[in-house]
Amino acid sequence: MHRHSPDLRDGTLVVRQGQASDAPAILAFFQANRTAFGPVEPRRPDNFYTLESCHMRLAMHRNQLEEGRSACLFVFDADNRTVIGTVNFTNISGYPHYGATLGYSLAQSEWGKGRMVHALRLALDWLFDDFNLHRVAANHLPDNERSARVLAKLGFKHEGYAPDYLLIDGIWRDHVLTALTHTDWQARDLHAPLIVDGTGTRQK
Repeated sequence: MHRHSPDLRDGTLVVRQGQASDAPAILAFFQANRTAFGPVEPRRPDNFYTLESCHMRLAMHRNQLEEGRSACLFVFDADNRTVIGTVNFTNISGYPHYGATLGYSLAQSEWGKGRMVHALRLALDWLFDDFNLHRVAANHLPDNERSARVLAKLGFKHEGYAPDYLLIDGIWRDHVLTALTHTDWQARDLHAPLIVDGTGTRQK
C-alpha cells in the first residue's frame, strides 16, 4: 500500500512532509537551532547542513512514507512556509506489534508556547488512523523536563528507564521510556493471521 503525505492544518500551523521547494526553509530551521539541539540529539556531520543533503533526505523521506516504513514530517507556521519543528515516526511496523517510535523537535524561538503539543496531537491522530497503530513509543533524556511535560500532556505513560540508551552529543546517555496506546484499536489488516482466544473462538 502506497501512502501519501498528510496535510494537517488547523489555522495556526501545518504538519506535512517536506517538498523540494521547502529545502531552503528546512535548512534554515536546522541551522538556526544547531546549538539548541546539540545537547539533546545525536551529532550530525557538517554536510548535514547543506542544501544537497537536505534534498537527499527529503527524497528518502518520500520513499519511506510511500513504503509505510516511516513518516518524517515538518511543522510549519500558519504561512505554510516557515519551518518551526519536526515530527518523526520511525520503526513503523504492522502485525503483531502495530507500533512506531516518535521523535520531535521545535525551534527554540517557539519554546513555551504549547505548539509542540498541538502539532503532535494532529500528527498522532493521523498516524493512529492512517497506519492503524496500537502503540507509539517516545523516549527522552531524564533532565529534559520540557519534553517530559509535552509527552505527559499527550497521555504518554512512563514505562521504564534505559541506562546508556543513545549516543547523544558524543556521550552515552540514559533515557526515560514512555508510550501512548490507542485503546480503541481495531484490527483492519485482512492479511494478519487469525487469532484463537481461550475459548477456541477465531478472531481477526
